[in-house]
Amino acid sequence: MAFIRPFVEADQEAMVHIFRETAAPDLRAAGDPVLHYASYLWCRPYYTLQPDTCFVLDDGNGRAVGYLLGVCDTPSFVTKYRAAFIPYIEREGIEEPRPGEPVGWSENLPNALRNIMFNPEGMLHQDWPELMKSWPAHLHIDLLPEYQRKGYGQQLIERFCDVARKQGAKGVHLGMAATNDNAGKFYDRVGFTRFPAVVDDGVSGEQGRTEGAIWLVKSL
Repeated sequence: MAFIRPFVEADQEAMVHIFRETAAPDLRAAGDPVLHYASYLWCRPYYTLQPDTCFVLDDGNGRAVGYLLGVCDTPSFVTKYRAAFIPYIEREGIEEPRPGEPVGWSENLPNALRNIMFNPEGMLHQDWPELMKSWPAHLHIDLLPEYQRKGYGQQLIERFCDVARKQGAKGVHLGMAATNDNAGKFYDRVGFTRFPAVVDDGVSGEQGRTEGAIWLVKSL
C-alpha cells in the first residue's frame, strides 16, 4: 500500500521521471532539451538544496510515485540556490543565454528556461512584497496519473504544511497553469485561495493571475 515518507537520495532518478511524466503539456510536447532544463528549475534544486522538506509517495515497494518538493523560507532558498545550485548546473554543462539572445517563453523556450535557471531571484516576486511577507514557503507537487485522485495529494500537502508551520512559516504559496482546472479544484479543496491582489497591471482583472499562471496562497 502506498504511503508518505521523507525523500532519500536513492529517489532522485524516480523524482526526475515523475517530473517529466507530469510536466505541463507545453513542456512535454517540446521534449528535450526543454524537459531536461525544466527539471533543473522545478525538481532537482529542491531535493538537492532542501531535502529535509521534500516528501515522497512510496508505492509500498520503495519506488517513488509522487512527491512534494517544498521550502519553508523562499528568500533563504534563493540564497542557497545562487551560492550552490548555479555552480552545479554550470558543472553540468548548462549555460546562461548570451546577452541579446531571445529569452521569451514563446520566442525560444530552451533559452527562456535557462534564463530563469540563472536568475533565481524571480522566485521572490519582488513586485508583490506581501507574498513573501505572509506566505514565504512554496511547494511543487506531482503524482503519477494512477496515484492521483486517491487522497495522496492532500496527505502530502498536510505533511509539508505541518513541517512548514513548525519551522515558523506563516503561509505557503504556489503557481499553477491557469488552464489546469483540475489542479484548481484540488487546491481549493486543500485550502488554497488566490493571492489577493491583481498582479498583471489590471490586464486580466483577476486576483493572482499573471499571463498563463495563477498564484495561490494558504495561511498556516
